[in-house]
Amino acid sequence: MVTGSGFFDSTGGRHIFEQWWRPDNAQPRGVVAICHGFAEHGGRYAEVAQYFADRGYVTEALDLRGHGRSDGVRVHVRSFNEYLNDLDRFLTNVRLRNPGLPVVLLGHSMGGGIAALYVIARQPDLAGVVLSGPAVGSDFVKLSGARRLMLKAMAVAPRLRLPSLPATAVSRDPEVVRRYEEDPLVFRGGSTIAHAMAGVRAITRASRDMEQFSLPLLIVHGTADSLVPVAGSEELYRRAQSSDKALKLYEGLYHEVLNEPERLEVLGDIVSWL
Repeated sequence: MVTGSGFFDSTGGRHIFEQWWRPDNAQPRGVVAICHGFAEHGGRYAEVAQYFADRGYVTEALDLRGHGRSDGVRVHVRSFNEYLNDLDRFLTNVRLRNPGLPVVLLGHSMGGGIAALYVIARQPDLAGVVLSGPAVGSDFVKLSGARRLMLKAMAVAPRLRLPSLPATAVSRDPEVVRRYEEDPLVFRGGSTIAHAMAGVRAITRASRDMEQFSLPLLIVHGTADSLVPVAGSEELYRRAQSSDKALKLYEGLYHEVLNEPERLEVLGDIVSWL
């Protein structure tokens, strides 16, 4: 597998890190472009990239602003449009590096919500979308109602941070949890209030317009996910107007289905869909 990395400029003067993994000696079949989740970074998908490379796919990933090696205040934006801009410029670079190859966008958790909103709001030219435990759905917004009131009341301190997410909710694999907790590029603080408010607005916007989602779609979600409700994935699957769509629920799996003990089953399902 051949790897590479670099930086590009995004809106607001942010320098965004991107990296890629390519099959060694094969003409690639396509590209999987990854938008990572809350507080993590694209480098956590290196093993996923190896799996895809062995099957003929290029994998590319960015670090969203305020995450990983990209600059910006850690896990802090005032609008998810900032993330959409990072993703848009990243995908432009992906296409330039891989001319003529179909590009599939894979978004996990918050990155899944960003990917869904990106498709709904900007109608990009993509071959398809894979969402892993995506932060989407009207139920998610309803569950956040009390928090939303609290956030509005505390909006005078936009950079005050909420509690961090429990690492043990990420995976049932203790080694995955250990690496997550010890990874210096994983931010172990909580979201700023401004970021949380921006997330609620983004989820609300995507939930309102789910019928605008028409690209080929695969959603994968663990039924024991305690961080993002499965109901949001079910709602997007039901309301999306995609003629090619599939929802795969994995009984008992936690939030990061790509990092669970059953990861090879999940990855196999994704490659079969690709």
